[in-house]
Amino acid sequence: MARMRTKRHIPERLERCKERWFENPLQNKGEWRKTCGFPEDVELWLEIGCGKGKFCTEMAKLNPDVLYIALERDTSVILAAIEKAHEQEIPNLFFLNVDANLLENYFAEDEIDRMFLNFSDPWSRRNKPKRRLTYRDFLVQYKKMLKNGGQIRMKTDNDILFDFSLEEFEFCGFELSELTRELQNSEYDKDNVRTEFEQKFIDQGIGIKRVVATNKK
Repeated sequence: MARMRTKRHIPERLERCKERWFENPLQNKGEWRKTCGFPEDVELWLEIGCGKGKFCTEMAKLNPDVLYIALERDTSVILAAIEKAHEQEIPNLFFLNVDANLLENYFAEDEIDRMFLNFSDPWSRRNKPKRRLTYRDFLVQYKKMLKNGGQIRMKTDNDILFDFSLEEFEFCGFELSELTRELQNSEYDKDNVRTEFEQKFIDQGIGIKRVVATNKK
């Protein structure tokens, strides 16, 4: 397998887009709307694992009245997303280059309206379910940060991860809806924004699994 090339001049390139991301996001906890220049009643959407940013840039443009935060721990990957948002001048899209394990350090209780988990690592080969972003320890954190009635919208190509996630959502008290194992052939595909991975899987004939989990406190 070919090794991914390391991007050059990352610090300099990030500096050119410094209005799109936060070097010290700890201070934004509970203050994201104010810090980003939005009214307190604006919805805040968080995408965990945004990759190169196709989904978040399209979603932010389609929903200009929403404050959209995209998270990715790999700096060389999120750089592409940040530069894309900078070039397209998307005013409601901001980025976090942090690990999802530390999410509670960055968001306060009841601060988030919607979360997106798109094609997260299934951790199936190594049999480490506790690392899955839908493991109950993660979901307990998400419930605290999500408002009552807030949603987690999940998509994956992986059957094992999907079945596991459905059980974990229900165990943690989420209400499930809009569940499909063939998103591309369902009624929900009309308004669906596809990620880079998603389109590749569809081209290969793989069914996209999708569910909406609503927080009930």
